[in-house]
Amino acid sequence: MKAALEGFNVTYKDLNEQQEAETNKKIQLEAEIATEEAAIEHEKVGFIEKEKALQGMQHEFNEYLQELRTKENEKNLATQKLHYLKEKETNLKEFLEKAEGQLKTIGDSIQYTQIQVGEEENNLLDLQGKVEAAKMDVEEKRRVFDEKRSGLDSLRNRYQQIQRSQFDAEKKVAVADTSILNLQRAQTQLNEEKQNRETQLQQLSVELQEKETTLEAKRIDLQQLQEHQEKTKEQIFETQAQLEVLRNELNEENRKLDSKRNEFNLLKSLIDSMEGYPDSIKFLHKNPEWNHAAPILSDIIYVKEEYRTAVENVLEPYLNYYVVNNLEEGLQAIHLLDAHKKGKANFFMLEKFADIKVDTHQPEGTIKAMDVIEVDDQYRKLAQYLLGNVYIAENEEAIVNSNGAVVLEKHGKYVKGKYTLTGGSIGLFEGKKIGRAKNLEKLSEEIADQEAVVNLLKSDIQAKHNEVIAFNDQLKETAIKQTENEISQLTNQVFAAKNRIENLQVAQQNGLQRLEEIEQRLQSEHDAIAATREEFHHLNAQLQATSEELKTVEQDYQSSEHAYNLASVQYNETNLQLTRQQSKIATLKQELLFKENQLNDLHAQIGSNTAQLAEATANIEEGEKALIGSEELLLEMLRRKEDEEKKLNEADQAYYNLRNALQEKESELRLKVKSKEMIDHIVTEIKDKLNELKLQLAGMKERLIVEFKVELDEILDQERTTDTSLEELQASSDRMRKRLENMGEVNPTAIEAYTEMKKRYEFILEQKNDLVSAKESLLQTIQEVEATANQQFLDTFNQVRENFQKVFKALFTEEDTADMILVNPENLAETGIEIIAKPKGKRPSSITQLSGGEKTLTATALLFSIYLIKPAPFCILDEVDAPLDDANVGKFTQMIKKFSDNSQFIIVTHNKQTMSAVDVIYGVTMQEPGVSKLVPVDFRSLAN
Repeated sequence: MKAALEGFNVTYKDLNEQQEAETNKKIQLEAEIATEEAAIEHEKVGFIEKEKALQGMQHEFNEYLQELRTKENEKNLATQKLHYLKEKETNLKEFLEKAEGQLKTIGDSIQYTQIQVGEEENNLLDLQGKVEAAKMDVEEKRRVFDEKRSGLDSLRNRYQQIQRSQFDAEKKVAVADTSILNLQRAQTQLNEEKQNRETQLQQLSVELQEKETTLEAKRIDLQQLQEHQEKTKEQIFETQAQLEVLRNELNEENRKLDSKRNEFNLLKSLIDSMEGYPDSIKFLHKNPEWNHAAPILSDIIYVKEEYRTAVENVLEPYLNYYVVNNLEEGLQAIHLLDAHKKGKANFFMLEKFADIKVDTHQPEGTIKAMDVIEVDDQYRKLAQYLLGNVYIAENEEAIVNSNGAVVLEKHGKYVKGKYTLTGGSIGLFEGKKIGRAKNLEKLSEEIADQEAVVNLLKSDIQAKHNEVIAFNDQLKETAIKQTENEISQLTNQVFAAKNRIENLQVAQQNGLQRLEEIEQRLQSEHDAIAATREEFHHLNAQLQATSEELKTVEQDYQSSEHAYNLASVQYNETNLQLTRQQSKIATLKQELLFKENQLNDLHAQIGSNTAQLAEATANIEEGEKALIGSEELLLEMLRRKEDEEKKLNEADQAYYNLRNALQEKESELRLKVKSKEMIDHIVTEIKDKLNELKLQLAGMKERLIVEFKVELDEILDQERTTDTSLEELQASSDRMRKRLENMGEVNPTAIEAYTEMKKRYEFILEQKNDLVSAKESLLQTIQEVEATANQQFLDTFNQVRENFQKVFKALFTEEDTADMILVNPENLAETGIEIIAKPKGKRPSSITQLSGGEKTLTATALLFSIYLIKPAPFCILDEVDAPLDDANVGKFTQMIKKFSDNSQFIIVTHNKQTMSAVDVIYGVTMQEPGVSKLVPVDFRSLAN
């Protein structure tokens, strides 16, 4: 404290001296600034008057300069105008000279054009007569040509009617022959398929029986594995629950252990650092020249927790006393303190308490203080001396009849002596000083016991964890999944075999029905086509006769057409000559009119230019006279402008010299003002520092009174007892404050936080169990969906495969084979499908080795095999028959006719054979450029 006060005095004295020096500088600068400001203001008045005079001279010079520029512009305009008039005069003279020659040329041209118009009008009359004669010849030959064309069109219509009838009959015969041939092939193919299906049914029956036997055995194995699995899971869950309980117990015990360790470390730190004891006690405790192992009173007494604050309050004056054996030890310690200037200390001498006796009377409703403490036997007499007459009360009634004894409230709220009563609120750190050493020993024993409990729980948890691992090893998830997969595959194979057997049986029945239908259709086709064949031969003969007659009529028509075309050409040429002659005459007349107008315009222009030439000559003479006068006036004004400009420059230079001198003086004044401001700032800072020192001194004084009960005025004249510097004392204070902050505060919400975390853990565990059960349910549903999807896929695939084989043979021959094979039948969800097509005489390794027509027929067969599963009401085919030859086109059209019983087919085609097989054909034509037209032909109406 004395060191801090000395520092305050030195700093305060220095600041006062600095403030006085800076104030003197400030007063001197203020006087200089006032003098210079007055001088500058006086000079500014004269400067403003000169500035106004200079502005007046500049204004007069600018006006004179503007007048001079105006005169220069007028002179330039007059020069340009004179130049323009001279050029105009020259151009007018040149034009009048040329105009005389043009007048003669235009007059000669008009006479020549009039002669040409008369000659061309005579030629026009001759051409008009020739055109009338040619027109009459063309109309006669056109009449003959129309008669011949009408007869030819009638004969051609009759020929086309016979040709269409013959074409329909031929089409019906060809269709019937093709149908009969296809029916015979189909009959042979159905017989072969019947034998193949019988063989396949026998093989599938044997295979199905073997698969069902294997499937039943696998199901029994799976049931046994699942029962073992469920039993093991129950054991795992039970062990995990026990493990969770043990872990919760371990966490609780670990928290207790950590709490005791923290308390042990804090208490040990307080004991080692002698926290709360005077420097004299710390000095003796660490000094080897004295019996430094001698205990302090607070370390030899242990008090129960609930009475610790009350006992500490009554022993507070003696807790810092050393307990020594005799007077010599106490004097030795006092001499050491005096030699090292470490303050004072108090001592209890045990030899003086050997025969001491305490007479007392215990008040009613109290407990002896000696009963709530623990103390070694060698110090018991001392404890009886201090606490023999001290009792702890349960309530305030014991205070009234204390009988001279000291009565304590059990929590330390008050202490009742014989004639005194002390009490009030209880501080946060009360009760923490007494019995520190004993508390440290007890805490060490409690920590050892707690560590044993924690280690025992850890071993139990490890044992339970090993049991869970052993149960997990007994789980057979892989074996169960493998068995389930095998059962799923066997189930699919059984379903597939049953479906194939059912499909083969249905196919066998359908084959027998089709054989009967084919035989009936063959007989009906033979009966229906006989009459059509006779009609076809009759139409062929009639068509031949009509063709000969048509040739003769076409020759007559061509000759009359040739004569008509010649007459038309002659008439068109004559008419064209007449049109050209009329155009030529009109052009000549228009040219004659243009030349006459040109001659009139030239006469008018000559008269106008002659007048303009006389006017321009007069204007040139006036302009030359005015230009000479303007040049003389401009020279006089330029000489005057140079004189005025010289005077203005001299006045301007004097003005700027005066302004620069004034600016230099103002700059010097600003520097002095800035220096004054800096001095003001320094003086203000010194005042702030002085005020801060006064506040610190007042705060120190108040803190000494409040915390240490010391008056500052009392210690000002005292000398310092130590040589420790102020910086070292401040650093020591900061370290102690930091240690106190690092201890932190007690967390009162730890129990609530633990309860909340425990509830959240139980909630998450419940959610986890729900998710596990939901996962098992989803896996079971997925398995059922996969089984159903695989079964439906297999059924559809078998139907498409059977339809593909039938349609392929219908498009090719009964000897050709085709098939569809699953690439991976064990995994129906991801398997590919391989298409096999083997026409007769070929063995391709892949479908890409087939010809273009064969690829098209194979693709068509696959398309219709899928189409037959669920026929659509409409089917559109775009140029499917383009790669096919005539024979395959016939097969294609027959298949379309067969399927057209249930669906309507729209075919885009350019193939004539396909067109001949349809019921209705729609042609697109373009009679006018850019305009399409649809032309329908209904063959059904023609057949009727």
